Amino acid sequence: MMRSPKFVWATCLITLVLTMFLVLYTSSQTMSVQLRFNISPAKPATTTATTTIENVGENKEKYITFLPHSGLHNQRIGLINAMILAKALDRTLILPDINIGSAVWWRATPTAEFRLAECSSIKQRSNSICKDFTKYVPVSVESIFDLSAIHAAGVRTIQRSSMSPSYFEEVLGASEQDIYRLDDNARYSYRIYDSRDNQDDIRTFRYRVDMEDLRQRNEKVMLFGSLHYTLRLALQDPYLLWLAQHLREEISITHPIVLRQALSVIPLLGGPENFVGVHLRQGDGFFKALQDETLNTLRATLEQTNLDQAQLEQIKLQQEPLQPVNTPLSPMDEERIAVLKEIDNRSLDKTDLLNQCIAWHSTENHPRLRLIYMATDTRQPRTTLKALYDEFPCIFTLSDFPQVIESTLTMSPMLTGNQDIDDEMTLLDAKVAPLLFPMIDAEIASHGSLFIGTRKSTFSQYINHRYNRFQKVYHY
Repeated sequence: MMRSPKFVWATCLITLVLTMFLVLYTSSQTMSVQLRFNISPAKPATTTATTTIENVGENKEKYITFLPHSGLHNQRIGLINAMILAKALDRTLILPDINIGSAVWWRATPTAEFRLAECSSIKQRSNSICKDFTKYVPVSVESIFDLSAIHAAGVRTIQRSSMSPSYFEEVLGASEQDIYRLDDNARYSYRIYDSRDNQDDIRTFRYRVDMEDLRQRNEKVMLFGSLHYTLRLALQDPYLLWLAQHLREEISITHPIVLRQALSVIPLLGGPENFVGVHLRQGDGFFKALQDETLNTLRATLEQTNLDQAQLEQIKLQQEPLQPVNTPLSPMDEERIAVLKEIDNRSLDKTDLLNQCIAWHSTENHPRLRLIYMATDTRQPRTTLKALYDEFPCIFTLSDFPQVIESTLTMSPMLTGNQDIDDEMTLLDAKVAPLLFPMIDAEIASHGSLFIGTRKSTFSQYINHRYNRFQKVYHY
């Protein structure tokens, strides 16, 4: 089948970009995203890298850190807010470990600090206060996320080696009097404003904190509780607004196995922008309660004709549920759907089905013939979501690529050249591998021609930022 010049160009570009990044990552994990994509920050900056405790000497350097909680993408939001504060307050950012296992619940100060100190140790997890730490998998931030964008903005980072309260004195020489704590006694405690002139609404938060007051603090260490929530920082300074958006797009998952496995799947889907990326979250809590509404919204969105990203943005703003569209099927459409269902029923191996979907793929197709990659936490999606698959027979998930799943579980850690990170990944090898699947899902879905997410999901927000980043690569 002949491919258009745009398709060939896009496929070559994504293969080149991801392959080059993989090579660069394994030789030096702190290579800048801004070098790869030729992006310059709005203000001059000095590139700095994450240091270890051996690099921290006696000086007048001031530090900022926070207490992470919740799932990976909520932690990422808190991490980005901490980076912005570090830049605005001219402090070195101390990075706590990122938990890539099951989410750890938010707790008020000082309980949160005590639990992280006690429960991070495997030996302590039988303690009743540590019941949500049974599947806690802490890793260094830079083993998962690319930090080159914040380093290029001139912020220095240090990976925290212990969550013990004694860390600050033992490593930084900071006594209790040298630590300024912002107590976090409610889920929405403080909202932090970049200027006293900033009169943005406090929203659901209890009280405001001004950065001007924080700049006056002379304590060596500034310790926040939670920094999660996208609206935690009220920003109006043009540079900080730019930096926030820049970091949301650039602080991305760059674990080398994630990139390698995504790179192996995208060509099988016909290449970048040859499919619609979807994230469907249904598995727990808020999302489980709204799973029918979420599924109906996804179905109605996919049914729209001439769907583009601008239309999707308008759909997000609508308060009323999106109405289904019943676009008539032509005789050829009906015949093709019947053939696809027959192929689907023929074998558990979906290779033939995928090849046929790609062969018939066209932007002019009926909406029911869209080629779709769906990142989802739904177990056995072809069974659980049978009605969705009946309507859209060209939906594929990571479970349709068993070779990727098997090779991820058996793949040896890819060395980065950073001894601390390499030792950590080798030690956690068997435990980490299954936790990479959602990250692989996200990377694949972000390379679609469109992206449709789940309302209020921070995972969807992450994929959408990643999607926007790749759209700039492909079209600008």
